Amino acid sequence: MKKVLFINGKSGRAKKSRDLTNLQEEARKQNDLEVHLIQKGDDLPWLIKNYTRQGVKMFGVAGGDGTVNSVASCLVNSDVPLVVIPFGTLNHFARDIGVPSNLAQALRLFDEAEGTEMRIDVGEVNGNFFLNNSSIGIYPRLVRLREKNEQRLGKALSYLLAGWHVMRRPNLWHVRLEINGEKQDLKVGLLFFSNNRVDMTPLKAGQRARLDDQVLDVYLVKAGTFFQFFQVVASFLSNRLEESPMVVRTEVCEATVYSSRHHMRVAFDGETRNLNSPLEYKIHPAALVVRVPPEKSENPTGESKLESTGVKN
Repeated sequence: MKKVLFINGKSGRAKKSRDLTNLQEEARKQNDLEVHLIQKGDDLPWLIKNYTRQGVKMFGVAGGDGTVNSVASCLVNSDVPLVVIPFGTLNHFARDIGVPSNLAQALRLFDEAEGTEMRIDVGEVNGNFFLNNSSIGIYPRLVRLREKNEQRLGKALSYLLAGWHVMRRPNLWHVRLEINGEKQDLKVGLLFFSNNRVDMTPLKAGQRARLDDQVLDVYLVKAGTFFQFFQVVASFLSNRLEESPMVVRTEVCEATVYSSRHHMRVAFDGETRNLNSPLEYKIHPAALVVRVPPEKSENPTGESKLESTGVKN
């Protein structure tokens, strides 16, 4: 079986030249695996279509969550499996599907005897797929500020600086949220959509136990001042986030976000983009096939439990 591995040579772990060399050397040990080092300007959808025409039956991607998203988006609603190699800084998606952080072990998922296939849900906003989450408000601002300073200060320090800046001067976004035909006008500092239920306890923040429950987990944070955001952070650190009067949680299959703005800055899987208003969010059940360790696939596929819990003002 022909296989192709896309590698982002500028992702977090690739900055250590030894890791990049080790990954390429380990990849060459795999039978029928071609390595494609992603170059600036590469048209990934075209490349994947072209490889598919040539008989490639499995793709892999080594990079951070943004790179993984770029390749996975091309495989949504197909039966072509994806192998994810954790090669970025945080690797949230790889962690949640149980991929080992060891590069050699992760590469073994290309082997039929070592890995198995699992179908997972994928979120979408205005034609853009997301594997982890998408948001509007304070987080897209933070990402943009981090990107401005990352080359000069590095990722960790630029994140801290951006976080301090947006916390000092938070904004409230006036939006209208529609769920099941019911519209509500809201003022939010952050509107966060997770692909499936997300853990918001301090020690497991951002982790998801499964990716086949067919829901978008939604958090509305109504904080609009430094003091209010400080209260939300304090609630989170004391494991009382959902008790905070500034936070509302709900679950939906789809939702629409209206705004008086023609464009809204939206984050998804660590990247940001300007999208036209309104924002149409939806979940695509079992839309992506991923290769996972056998023990991860033993978690049975959940049935959809959702209508909607609605949103309280």
